[in-house]
Amino acid sequence: AHGVITASAGNHAQGVAFSSARLGVKALIVMPTATADIKVDAVRGFGGEVLLHGANFDEAKAKAIELSQQQGFTWVPPF
Repeated sequence: AHGVITASAGNHAQGVAFSSARLGVKALIVMPTATADIKVDAVRGFGGEVLLHGANFDEAKAKAIELSQQQGFTWVPPF
């Protein structure tokens, strides 16, 4: 696998980024475009790569699942 991927606009995104960095695994986090800068910056600060996509969580999640299938990321569901 190429790493892990998830969709989130909050704590799950930060947790996946932090845990992945500790394990040396790439983490791609898909966040809605309206996500607050402080949350995006926190994910990046924990080592996650952020892709802003979609007007809401459902659109971000759909993109994350699509990328997981296309690029071989392991999907980490937020709940």
